Amino acid sequence: MSFFWGRLRGLIPSVDTGSNSPSVNAERRETRLAISAREYPRTLTWAGVVLLVMTVVTFFGEMTEQDLSRSYLTHVNDLAMVVILFVSATVLRTDLIPRHHRAFVVALCALLLIWSLLWQVTVQGTALNYTYAMLVLIGYGATSLSARPYLCAATLSVIGAAIVAIFGPVGQAVDWILVAVTAAGIGAILLRIRLQSIIALADATELAKRLATQDQLTGVLNRHGLMEHAPGLWATAERFGEGVFAAFIDIRGLKQANDQFGHDYGDRIIRSAAKTATQSVRSSDLVARWGGDEFVVVGIGTMSDAFSVESRLDMSDEWTIGPVSDGVWSFRIGFASGHPQQFTVNELIRKADEDMYLRRNAEQHDKS
Repeated sequence: MSFFWGRLRGLIPSVDTGSNSPSVNAERRETRLAISAREYPRTLTWAGVVLLVMTVVTFFGEMTEQDLSRSYLTHVNDLAMVVILFVSATVLRTDLIPRHHRAFVVALCALLLIWSLLWQVTVQGTALNYTYAMLVLIGYGATSLSARPYLCAATLSVIGAAIVAIFGPVGQAVDWILVAVTAAGIGAILLRIRLQSIIALADATELAKRLATQDQLTGVLNRHGLMEHAPGLWATAERFGEGVFAAFIDIRGLKQANDQFGHDYGDRIIRSAAKTATQSVRSSDLVARWGGDEFVVVGIGTMSDAFSVESRLDMSDEWTIGPVSDGVWSFRIGFASGHPQQFTVNELIRKADEDMYLRRNAEQHDKS
């Protein structure tokens, strides 16, 4: 049985792990849980409806008293399963069960249905319900959306099918066991296909989010990305009674680089500036490309924390990568700080931008 488990496990990819990026794995997991939260109640409801219809049809199709007497227990069993499926579907539509545990509820329902059908084989003495049980196992594989619950249910289903095939009235035990193993394998293949489609969907969603919030040239946040992350930083600062600051960085020499050496070289300068800014801040600070040659740093702290960004920028070697302005390109920087309840992120950045222009004008005035 361990060999059977290993073969099945090898067919099924992992949605929650496999990528080197935690954000990608989280997106895959969230996508799977969101899809399963919608599909599980529908699946159990439709399974209950189909079982109820089949029970009613077979009941009225058995006209003789002998047939009714022999199948009475099976009809009661089917109706009990219908109730279980409907109740489970109703519960899964609520928040009573955590989303990451719901797959095991569906697995239990599938297993109970499969075992009930296998039990009916021993009562009725025919292999028809054995076939139905294997169809349920295949269908469950396509709808389980989770590897571990499916593997548990499939293994227990094959064990039950093997017991019925060996000790039950169907005969040809080896052939029926092979049918059960094949059904479990087909279910695993269908589950693999579903999970691969979820992985593709989640990766595409993650890429779209990243493209929407990340500057493609530098890899730092863009304006939209900064506006998306800033509320969390503001909330953290307010919760701990801290201030917030903004540093507005303007690159000097970029236009000369573009004019003299081409835009490819200018792009190198922008990437180097982004690298320098990222290396010069704390891991909790946010770095974003604000414009063509402008970057913004936003973080928790006071004006002294903002000034420390400038001192670390000054010490970086990245500002001397090429022959612009006699071998040096540099930056201007402005600062602003305040309480998170006092300023929005846009207001704080605007004040830092104004401070940068004041510093630039003061520098030009000193030179003149």
